[in-house]
Amino acid sequence: MVLQYNALESFTENDTTTEVRAPTADFSNQKQPSNNLPSIFRFDNDNSPIEATGLALNSIARGLVGMSSLFLGPALLILAQDAANESSGCNTTNNNDDGQNDDCNNDDEGRVYGMRPSSLLTNIGVFSGVFSAILLPLFGAIVDHTPHRKAIGQWAAILLSIIKGIEIFVSKSTWFFISILQVLNYVLYQAHLCAAYAYTAELSIDPKEQTIYNARFQTINYFSMLAFLIVVTLTSSLLHVGDIGQARVSQTLAFIVCSIVFGFAWKWFFHPRPALRQVPDNSTLLTAGFRKLSHTSSEIIQHWAPLRYFLLSVMLSESATGALSTISTTYMIHVLNMTSSQIGYVFLCVFVAGIPGSKLGGMIGLKINPLRSALLCLVVFIINTSLAAWIMTGEESQHLMYLFAAIWGVCLGWLHPTNAALYCTIIPRGQESELMGLYLFSGLVFSWVPPFLFTFLNEIGASMRIGLGSLNLFFAGGFVFLKMIGDYQDAVDFALSRGVGGDDTWSSKESCDGSNGAKRLSLPELT
Repeated sequence: MVLQYNALESFTENDTTTEVRAPTADFSNQKQPSNNLPSIFRFDNDNSPIEATGLALNSIARGLVGMSSLFLGPALLILAQDAANESSGCNTTNNNDDGQNDDCNNDDEGRVYGMRPSSLLTNIGVFSGVFSAILLPLFGAIVDHTPHRKAIGQWAAILLSIIKGIEIFVSKSTWFFISILQVLNYVLYQAHLCAAYAYTAELSIDPKEQTIYNARFQTINYFSMLAFLIVVTLTSSLLHVGDIGQARVSQTLAFIVCSIVFGFAWKWFFHPRPALRQVPDNSTLLTAGFRKLSHTSSEIIQHWAPLRYFLLSVMLSESATGALSTISTTYMIHVLNMTSSQIGYVFLCVFVAGIPGSKLGGMIGLKINPLRSALLCLVVFIINTSLAAWIMTGEESQHLMYLFAAIWGVCLGWLHPTNAALYCTIIPRGQESELMGLYLFSGLVFSWVPPFLFTFLNEIGASMRIGLGSLNLFFAGGFVFLKMIGDYQDAVDFALSRGVGGDDTWSSKESCDGSNGAKRLSLPELT
């Protein structure tokens, strides 16, 4: 997320910010402390900074932090339901042969801490999204305007590892405390990303080299998550540990790996950085990020229609994709009565299907352009989510969840790189890295809205099928705003007319002739 705030500090010509960043070359020749690491973590180029290896290692632990929450979520839902049953006089320890207590009213799940147990994960999502959106500009300002970048990344990593260790002890007496920790976990993760993205942005000024670095990091991150998912699922199945036991297995593995990898990476492969720039005269550290965010957003709204509509689309569609795992987990537990192991296999389907989904998105984007490809993907999202909410009505529909999950996986692998490619072709040339942070922030700022809507519907007694289907409001909203961009080629030409060699000010007269000689970014280069 820090890319956003780096950009916002140098957006206008009359900005009083003083740039103090050292050139990349000043630290790119530092040697690796060890040559014993596997080749995937090493970058043999003599100009590769030591942080490249650190970020490669860091990608492993980042992946496990996120994936371990997928196994913790079902356990928290089950424990919350048990707590609600106990508070209503329903003893869950004396179940009949069907796994249900005869004294329990299955039509009323009860309440715990003033909420339905089934609202727990979405409530966590609401608070996580709100606090992250509020604090992200502050994290970015600290990373930009102080010499504490490494401290932010390192201490966030340490605290994330400690939280994983605490989560090992999830039980009927600790579930609510650990639920609160999930909010802190998410906020710390965003702070960690701020520092990591700042180091990533400095790896190279060559776009091709930067692409190579990012591709390697994404590959490591993806396969670490996939391996973790497989290992936890298979281990839990072999040990027959049950839903709560599987959560403990996942947190134990995450704690061990994160402690070792985070500790090793941030001890040996990251160096402190000076403040990138001074705080502007008219701002403080607390307000600098917010002021620049406000200014840049205002300029886009007033003078850049294609970009305005695209970011509005991202705010809605990305909030829905981000909430999909939380809402679907709740749906699988409370409607389909699936176990944690089954849910693990469902997410395995999602991850595996994401690989052909990414390839499919690239092929369709080349064939019909990224804008139409993104529109088509959102249509598939809407159809698949609608059918899932309509068809999957109970335990007898469990087997269908794997099919719907695979289609969701294809769409996730399709939409994210397509949106990134589309964005990079409609922003002004020469400001790609600056505006990429705004794109990332746009995907997060409304992340709390879909879980909030689901919680509201759930608390008033609406069917969870309606709650699952409510995601379509955001997919449909994203579709409408994408349509408002208009013709894709016109949007690209408009961006070229504002790029290098042309008038790149926000309020310049609109021109779509593309005669400024700026290089057009093709889809293969972006994907």
